[in-house]
Amino acid sequence: GADWLDFLATRLGRYRTRQVEMLADPDALRAWLREHGMEPVAEVTTADVDAARALREAMHRAAGATVSGQSPSAQDVRVLQEALASDQPLGITRAGTALRLTPPADVSVALAWLARQAAVDLTGPTRQRLHACGDDTCSGIFVDHTGRRRWCSDERCGVRVRVRAHRARARRAE
Repeated sequence: GADWLDFLATRLGRYRTRQVEMLADPDALRAWLREHGMEPVAEVTTADVDAARALREAMHRAAGATVSGQSPSAQDVRVLQEALASDQPLGITRAGTALRLTPPADVSVALAWLARQAAVDLTGPTRQRLHACGDDTCSGIFVDHTGRRRWCSDERCGVRVRVRAHRARARRAE
């Protein structure tokens, strides 16, 4: 999936009683950005974590609105636009036989990269392929390239939905 959609999934259980925040502190944010090729050169601060969470939530609400055919809120658009203000042209360097992106200077640039991906997907042709997970306890949003996907993850959400359906049928049969 796209990095920005993976970023939305850093808050687990959004629609459940028990939620898990994967961006708990600066080290967790740095690790997530590193894993996605966006580790900044500068130190990651608590303020960066707050900014990342605010952007993530605005992007999630905007994506949810887009998926359901509604207009994103002006506030969420403003948050995305503010993140995009830190966007910088991508740079590349040679690393042996491969090319690598020049790392972002700081977290605001990395967040701008995520906001750019979201903006392109939410406004372009990919918008029609964005779907919400079919598990109503999951807040996942994904791009469906096949036109047949129902869940963000068949291994996690698909299994959970099928188990709940099986148990409901078993209860009715009793």
